[in-house]
Amino acid sequence: MGNNYRTSNMIIQNILESLLDDQPGEGVVKSHLIEICGLKTSTAEKYLNKMESAGYIACFEESWGKERMKIRYNITELGKTRYEWFVKINSELLEDE
Repeated sequence: MGNNYRTSNMIIQNILESLLDDQPGEGVVKSHLIEICGLKTSTAEKYLNKMESAGYIACFEESWGKERMKIRYNITELGKTRYEWFVKINSELLEDE
């Protein structure tokens, strides 16, 4: 049986990786990002807030219809640097698995 548990480091790497694949400047819609990363909304909120506070990602809102807002995320330059760190750290930690 496989273990579907992902470490915090892997979740952060997955989020950053999903944002790296985005077209520059477009941003990824929050609901799509949550789906792509396979996270529950509450878990995603926790990570997205922490990553935004750390400066890895930037969040922006845009009007969508009369009374709705669409939230998008972009990766920052710091986030790109940290992504490379997470790839290296995660590969070292998972070598023996």
